[in-house]
Amino acid sequence: MHSPQRGLLALLLLSLGCRRSEPEKPISGAVSIGVGAIPGRPGYESMVRGLQMAVDRLNGAGKDRFYLRLPDRASTSAVQVAQALRDDPSVIGVVGHPESGNTLEALPVYSDAEHLGRNAVVAISPTASSPRLTGVSPWFFRVAPSDADAAQFVANWVHDSLGARRAAVIYRNDSYGRDWSSTFAETFTKSGAEVVSREPYLAGLTEWDAYARLLAVRKPDVLLFPGDAADALDMLRALHKYHVTVAFVGGDGTEAMRDSADANGAHYVSFFRADRVATDEGRTFVRVYTERFHQAPDMFAAMSYDAALAIGRSVIGGARTRMAVRRALEHLSAAGTPAVQGVAGIIRFEKNHDASGRSVAITRIAKVASVP
Repeated sequence: MHSPQRGLLALLLLSLGCRRSEPEKPISGAVSIGVGAIPGRPGYESMVRGLQMAVDRLNGAGKDRFYLRLPDRASTSAVQVAQALRDDPSVIGVVGHPESGNTLEALPVYSDAEHLGRNAVVAISPTASSPRLTGVSPWFFRVAPSDADAAQFVANWVHDSLGARRAAVIYRNDSYGRDWSSTFAETFTKSGAEVVSREPYLAGLTEWDAYARLLAVRKPDVLLFPGDAADALDMLRALHKYHVTVAFVGGDGTEAMRDSADANGAHYVSFFRADRVATDEGRTFVRVYTERFHQAPDMFAAMSYDAALAIGRSVIGGARTRMAVRRALEHLSAAGTPAVQGVAGIIRFEKNHDASGRSVAITRIAKVASVP
């Protein structure tokens, strides 16, 4: 849902792209890449692992020395994390936030709206995908496709590949879930198919049994679930309890359910698959990550690696100020400019700072053994 306040925010952030009250001092010596995420939230540990691997990779690529700037473990809000990173003079760029809602909250801080952009810093989200983020700030970039692209892809896939004609949607009641739900429904129904139920949920406050009983009555062919992995598993357990058989497709926040036997046969959306990397950079990343952490990298790790690589390559290429990093990233959209090779594909940005040419994958979870 758009609002006048959101429009004013976008205009203010846009204006900050051209207004700085004093010249920036170049960062000399070691530089830091900030981790824009709330400790303990879904995907945080994978983000940090991917970012550490990117820092190691960058430190072996030139004379510049990179470090990770982690948020305070006691941080509980995106604004709190953003303020600390923005005000740290060693931070040349930030990777985060992984969630669309937290990104929207933090962007005025990264854009330094209170000081007319004097201390603004680039933020590249690895996985925030809300269409509301498109062009919202000159200081914001992302390496994941938008929900508009992903939801359209999924709607067409469940219709054409699964043969679904009746869909239900249970979505997390925030900007991410609402955007996924509305775009999926709009695309799915264009072909004459039907959305038989669209229900929001609140994490920690949902009676999953009630949703399962509702679906038993509505009898959809497919259930789309744009939410978190833990919530998806609760929903799947409730479906099993009431013997509801329905194709389950989790949104791009549900990948972590792949390790649970309760998710056997379910599908999830991702912007990266370790078994489908097609470049030397990707294959090396998957091999080293698996050896180091004893598990395959997930989407959060891979996309965070790519975001950090884009920042780091800009610095290695001569960007010594925060503004210079932003301009270098914007230059990646220019025809003929050498792109950065990431593990999830080429890193390029559209003029609105959305990712260009990134793909969406749907994975079916193979049988996972139950833990006694």
